[in-house]
Amino acid sequence: MTGVVRPLGIATLVLFFLAAFTPLPVRLYDMLAIPARIGPADAIVVLAGGGVLSDGELSDTSRRRAALGIELYRDGLAPLLVLSGAVGWRSESAARAALAGKCGVPDTAVLARAAGHTTHEEVATLGPLLRARGVRRALLVTDASHMRRAMRLLADAGFDVLPAPVRALDAPRQPGERIRLLHETLRESLALLYYGVAGYR
Repeated sequence: MTGVVRPLGIATLVLFFLAAFTPLPVRLYDMLAIPARIGPADAIVVLAGGGVLSDGELSDTSRRRAALGIELYRDGLAPLLVLSGAVGWRSESAARAALAGKCGVPDTAVLARAAGHTTHEEVATLGPLLRARGVRRALLVTDASHMRRAMRLLADAGFDVLPAPVRALDAPRQPGERIRLLHETLRESLALLYYGVAGYR
């Protein structure tokens, strides 16, 4: 047993060192991330991201995604702002719609929907709603590491997709920041693998 535990411990220490003190997490993240391709679209689609916290505020991820979607709308890139949200007892989509209203986005330009627990469920819910409004090209807002998987699903649903990614820290300086970035990258890589095996491409 010792012959197995010792190499495993050494490998764990090496991985920790590489994650915390080298550019490896940033390099892997950049390999996974999709660069922005901003342009006019029929709708800006902001995917869910972390829901609403116990104090009623949006999570940091959800707020950053919503803020970018609102900014793109205010720049005149699409007439419709679609704010998705996770299904739960606190409405992420409603909280995002309230934020959009405070930022001057009219109610008539907002489509806010609770759309499931997974990206696959989100796209399955939002697809028919978008098609009913004549949307063909979507400006998609989600985290840069999540964009590859989300774009595939939306494209498979028949939409022309322009990526508008929200990046993580461009240059994480602290070991904890690098480790979180590596965790995000590995988690999304596993999700991509799972979606491929499940036939979601």
